[in-house]
Amino acid sequence: MLTVAALVADPVLRLEVVAGHVGVDRVVEAAAVSELAEPGPWLQGGELLLTIGLLLDESYAGCAGYVRGLGAAGVRALGLGLGADLRYQAAPECLVRAADEVGMPLLVVPDGVPFIAVTKAVFAHHAREERRRLEWASRTQRALTAAAVQPGGLVGVLAAHARATDRTGLVVDLLGRPVAESGAGAARLAGELGGLVESVREQGLLGAAVDVTPQRRREVHPLGSRRLRAWLLLDGPVDGPSSAQVTGDLVSLLSLELERRHGLTAAGRRGRAQVVARLARGAVDDLVAARLLESVGLPDGDLRAAVIAAPGDADDLAADLSASLPDALTRVVDELVELAVPTAVDLPAVLSTLATGHPAGIGIGVRPGALAVSLRQAHSALPESRVTGRHTQASEIASSRMLLSTVTADRLQAYADAVLGHLDASDRSEELHRALTVFLEHNGHWESAAAALGVHRHTVRSRIEAVEKHTGRRMASAQDRQELWLALRARDLARMSVDDAT
Repeated sequence: MLTVAALVADPVLRLEVVAGHVGVDRVVEAAAVSELAEPGPWLQGGELLLTIGLLLDESYAGCAGYVRGLGAAGVRALGLGLGADLRYQAAPECLVRAADEVGMPLLVVPDGVPFIAVTKAVFAHHAREERRRLEWASRTQRALTAAAVQPGGLVGVLAAHARATDRTGLVVDLLGRPVAESGAGAARLAGELGGLVESVREQGLLGAAVDVTPQRRREVHPLGSRRLRAWLLLDGPVDGPSSAQVTGDLVSLLSLELERRHGLTAAGRRGRAQVVARLARGAVDDLVAARLLESVGLPDGDLRAAVIAAPGDADDLAADLSASLPDALTRVVDELVELAVPTAVDLPAVLSTLATGHPAGIGIGVRPGALAVSLRQAHSALPESRVTGRHTQASEIASSRMLLSTVTADRLQAYADAVLGHLDASDRSEELHRALTVFLEHNGHWESAAAALGVHRHTVRSRIEAVEKHTGRRMASAQDRQELWLALRARDLARMSVDDAT
């Protein structure tokens, strides 16, 4: 960067700072010459403005207004040309005072130094800087390419980038877990930039983001060629060596390595798909199941299945799941992805990240030989997921309420009226309904029901005997108790359906 101080230090130019010394660290991006009284509208900002002061108002108010206008336009420094044949042979006091007050560096260009020499010096410096940046970028690109063809893989490429840029790099998978890293503090980046990743996740391969503070520059870049495979997180000082071109090369090389790994694991996925197919046929001996898992490099242990609907996307989704879950079994069948993972994996959380927008059913955890049961449950839960628009676990539909919800409201009401009609007609209807509900909810336990109702247990017995008389059901019969319980639930659901309709 070319600062005012660096420009003044050039012995050829013989420039001198006569005011605004506090601003000599300002960066000069260009040089311009103007004799306009108000040149601001014709400037872009960042300039060293050169003038002989031809139209300068020598009053203090005029000089102060002129300098403030330059500051508002983004001018970094003012250069006043001196000479025997020019208007000024020394900087006027009003201009010196005005420049000091706003901290605008005021330089004097001595007689015999043409303005063109100053402008050439500024642009020559920037040309040298640009050449150095290009040479640095070229060297860094070659270093990254050399690292990419070495056995180091992702880690080797990141390390080469860190050596050249002093920037920390971290590759995380689609679940946000570190895959490869380089540089101090890389491990904490996953947590610190997790929110930034989530903010652009839905954009896929277009989801890059940058977070810049006065001290740090942090970036998030998607990795992958045709499909998102992972994320690259970068962190480094704002003023450190960097180049968008180098970052682009880094992203490309890391993406190629990830795609290469993806291709190499395709054979392994086919082997695991065959294991799923074998276990899906029906229950097998646990010893046989353990041997099947061992044959594809997986440990013996309880498994949990899921089935995800992914029309047109099943193969890629299966590959994503396999890449993010090293101990997973996957198989694609008729645009459905069948997945089995160890029960220690938070399967709902994984699917909420990797299968967003796809209907999915989730089975229970089972021993490996019984994987067919969990798969069957997952297939059964899939239709409910299609209807509700959320991933559905088998446990969520394993209830009488779910079963009754498939029956129309009028039929539910008809069943409830048939079972509870005589009880409804009783002059103690509300009291007896309450006693029946509490008694059944407390599994027929007299003391618990009495405590919940706030009455003596003999009172509960008396009321339940009245219920039996009115309904013709006996609490000693499991079938009668079940019919009464279903009637109560059916009435609740029927009322909810009416309320929703209104």
